[in-house]
Amino acid sequence: MSVPRLFIRVLTSSFALLLLVTATPPGGLAEKPPSDLGSESVSGAAQLSDEIQVSPFVGPPDYDNYLPAVAYNSRHHQFLIVWHRLRSDGCREIWARRVTESGQLLNNFMVSTGPCPENHMQPAVAYNAKDDNYLVAWMHNPSGTSLNDPNEILARTVAWDGSILGTKHQAIAWANRSFWTPRVAWNSIRNEYMVVWNAINTTTGLPNDIAHAILDHNGIRIVDSIIIDTLMSPHQVDVTWNVAMAEFFVVWRRMWTPGDGDIMGARLDQDNGFIVSPPGVISISTLSNDQQSPRVATNQQHRYVVVWSQVYDPSHCCDWDIHSQELDVYGSLVGGPMIIVESLDDETMPVIAAQPGPTRNYLAAWRVTVTNSNAIRARYWDDMGTQSLVISNVIFWDSSTPAVAMGGPGFLTTYTSDSTSDPTVHRHVYMRFYVLYTTYLPVIKR
Repeated sequence: MSVPRLFIRVLTSSFALLLLVTATPPGGLAEKPPSDLGSESVSGAAQLSDEIQVSPFVGPPDYDNYLPAVAYNSRHHQFLIVWHRLRSDGCREIWARRVTESGQLLNNFMVSTGPCPENHMQPAVAYNAKDDNYLVAWMHNPSGTSLNDPNEILARTVAWDGSILGTKHQAIAWANRSFWTPRVAWNSIRNEYMVVWNAINTTTGLPNDIAHAILDHNGIRIVDSIIIDTLMSPHQVDVTWNVAMAEFFVVWRRMWTPGDGDIMGARLDQDNGFIVSPPGVISISTLSNDQQSPRVATNQQHRYVVVWSQVYDPSHCCDWDIHSQELDVYGSLVGGPMIIVESLDDETMPVIAAQPGPTRNYLAAWRVTVTNSNAIRARYWDDMGTQSLVISNVIFWDSSTPAVAMGGPGFLTTYTSDSTSDPTVHRHVYMRFYVLYTTYLPVIKR
């Protein structure tokens, strides 16, 4: 008989207990030369909450829940976590759950499904503070016969409490293209959204371009356009909105040569989504080391921060580490690249969030591959220093696909975890809070 992971982790207590952050992770990594982020010390007190399971059990048989995304609701001091659910019949749908910034689980609900064998996958979410609702975008595979069939991007608005689901709208569908991994950001000035995605050529099966659609506040497409279309297979696009410049900023990976990916970026005009020139396309990191999986955030004032995964030694594969680069709002690099973590393990799937304001308050999370499992680690840094965080570190659990959002007193990291040895245990979505400048979290009764 398998024991649900929730009770394995907190068997001795029925409450969510506080865990103090440690500078050195228990059973820590074999370290390479240290990071250049500064000392393991930050301004003010900070705490890491206990782990909380977000996606509910629905079995037996249970369903797989994974690929979470998260947005913060500044009006109601809540987060909305969305994820991809794989049902026992093999079809996929999009689900969501509201969570207070004190860790209380609220209602969960289905965002999108369809008659099997349709598939709804890989959600992204952004909060609209003017209308007090969310836009959720996702991949839709209408045929359901193969995930390699052409996918389109759908989107719909969701009321702040999940009570009203807006009409599903087709954000984009093009001939000879299949769209993957949408990301979304809200334009607070025009009350519009930008959705970006990776476009795969259905003839070659290779990345062909990255593109966007600007949607109105109801999720209806206004304009769409290719962002970049080159022979260098642009893909892995991400987007953020900076109110200080009234611009979007996108990052992506290009393949300079096979096995040598670079990290690129561009400012995008809010009216049409075209690349702002000058500076045009920005080379963020073009080392001979292979680089992948860029993500971007902004402090909404004078900085963008980009993270990515990078091979330690360009002469061999793989040994991935996490690096970062700041840019000013004009797209100029600020200083050199920073090492978030370098170890003898593989660090991949980085994500980043920033606290709005004039100073550095960033949190990056990533997956680290260790013996027999994958764990989730994170690092917070500000102008005073840095702290390393162990988000999920149980060796017989496989944790992956982190997402992070800043809101209220700190940052929420959500991720997927699964048993590495028990096939009867299904993947579920979990979360932990990193609370800044406070001395406690409210006790949460399960």
